[in-house]
Amino acid sequence: MPGIPVADLVVVLPGIMGSVLARDGREVWNHTLAVAGRHALGRLGELRNLALPSDIGDADPGDGVEAVGLIKGLHVLPGVSAIDGYGPLLAFLDKRLGVSERNGNLLPFPYDWRLSVRLNARRLAARVEAALAAWRLRTGDPAARAVFVAHSMGGLVARYYLDVLGGNRHARRLVTIGTPYRGSVNALTSLHTGVAPGLGRLSAPFTGLARSMPSLHQLLPTWRCLVDPEGRRVPLGGSVRVPGVNEALAADALHLHEELDRVAAGGYDLHVFGGYRQPTLQSARVDAVALAGLRDVDGTDHLGDGTVPRFSCFPAQSTDDSTVRFFAQKHGALQNERALLNQLEALLTSRDPREFLDGAQELTVDVPEIAEGSECPVGVTAAEDRLLLSATVEDVETGRSYGPKTLRNHGSGRYGTRLVLPGPGTWRVTVGDPVNAGRVHAVSSIVLVGPQ
Repeated sequence: MPGIPVADLVVVLPGIMGSVLARDGREVWNHTLAVAGRHALGRLGELRNLALPSDIGDADPGDGVEAVGLIKGLHVLPGVSAIDGYGPLLAFLDKRLGVSERNGNLLPFPYDWRLSVRLNARRLAARVEAALAAWRLRTGDPAARAVFVAHSMGGLVARYYLDVLGGNRHARRLVTIGTPYRGSVNALTSLHTGVAPGLGRLSAPFTGLARSMPSLHQLLPTWRCLVDPEGRRVPLGGSVRVPGVNEALAADALHLHEELDRVAAGGYDLHVFGGYRQPTLQSARVDAVALAGLRDVDGTDHLGDGTVPRFSCFPAQSTDDSTVRFFAQKHGALQNERALLNQLEALLTSRDPREFLDGAQELTVDVPEIAEGSECPVGVTAAEDRLLLSATVEDVETGRSYGPKTLRNHGSGRYGTRLVLPGPGTWRVTVGDPVNAGRVHAVSSIVLVGPQ
C-alpha cells in the first residue's frame, strides 16, 4: 500500500532500445524482436526498414514509426547493452508510491531511440508540459513540478530538455541511472566491428540499423579513448579514423556533449546513480587493421557497470563522483536494483522537516522600509493559493494595534493590500492568519513614516 504521497508528476525515460516502436498500428520493435532470438529470424526485413538515411541529423525521417510504450521485459543491443526492462520499476512506483498512469501522476516517455537526443528532447518538452498542466489542474496544486527518472541514454534526453531547452523551470529533480554522460566504449566497438557478429544472419540488419542511428553515435566516448600505434591516447575525430563510425554523426555527437558540458545546469536537484565493480571497457587500441577494447585507461582499471565506466556516469559540471550513489550492479539491471529503488522512494517522498514538525506555511512578504505618506503597500507570495491572510499594524512606541485588514487573493499564491498607517512614527506590520493560529508563520516588518 502506498505510504507518503508523491505530490509531483513522475516522468520515466528508458534507455536506448527501451521503447516499443510501431508503424501503422503494427509493432516493428518490441520484446520479441529485442531479445534477438530464433523467433526474430523471420522479421529481419523489419529491422532493415528501421535503418535511417545517412544525413538524418536531428530530423524526423518521416517513415511513420512511432514510440508507443516502454519495453517491460528484456531487450538487447548485443555488444552495447542488455536491459532487463522497466516492468519492475513501474510496478514499484505503483505499489509503493501510488505513482501510475491511472492515477495521473506518472508519464512514461517512450521515444524513438534511433533518433537524435535533441529531437527526442523537443518531443519530451511537449509531452511533459501538457501532462504537468493536467496534473496541476487535477490536484489543484500549482506548485507541483516534474521529477524525471531516467535510465541510460534517457538521462541525456532529459538533461538536454532541462538545461538546453529551458525545461528546468518545470522540474524539481532529475534522477539519472547509469547515464553515459561521457559516452561508452561499447558504442564504439559495436559500430566498428558490427553488432555481435556471432549472431549470424541477425548481425547484418542489427549492424546496418546501429550504424545509421544518430543516437548510438551520441553514446560514443568523449574522452581520449583511443590508443594509437605509438601508444598515445587520442580522442575520436582526430587523426585516427575508425571504420564503421559515421564521421559526420560522430562530430555532431561531440557538439551535443559540448552543449551539455558547458551549460549552467540548475533550477532542479540532480541525483546520480551509477554502477561499479563490474568489468567495463574504458579505452580501445586501434591500428590500421582493427580496434580492440581495453578494460583500463593508462593501466588503471576504473571498472563501471559493464557498459558505462565509473568516470562517465556523472556530468562534467561535477568535480568528482563523491555525490554519486553507487551499486555493484550491471548497467541493464540498475533500474530494477532493489536498494536503488528504496533510494528512489526516499527522493520522491522527501519533505522539508518543517512541514511535518509544525505544518505552518511560510510567507514571502514585501513591504517598504519607509512609507511614502501614510499608505503602505503589502505584497505576499506563498506556496498555497487558498490562505486567508490579514495584516495588523502596531505602533512600536505605544504598543497600540490596528486592524486586522484582510489581504486580497490574486491567485497563484499571490496576495496583497494597501494599509493606511495612522501617522508619523515607527510601525510594525505583521502578516499572518490570526483566525487559524499555527496555519502560517507570521512575518513582521518595520515601516517608518516621516513627518507629513
